[in-house]
Amino acid sequence: MKSFIERQLYQPAVVLPMVDLMQLMVSHDFNMSQVGFMVATRGARAALQRSRRLLCAAHCGGAH
Repeated sequence: MKSFIERQLYQPAVVLPMVDLMQLMVSHDFNMSQVGFMVATRGARAALQRSRRLLCAAHCGGAH
């Protein structure tokens, strides 16, 4: 179990979001409401970008 946890912690998909969250918390003086708002905003922006890419891929892929 220990080795499994160690392997998971060293993956960029796990570490990078944690580092990003820590940077947000430090930049907003650990104000959880501001950090929560920033996380929600970034998540919404990322979801919008992904949905745009999917729509474009479906539209461009269907035209060929």
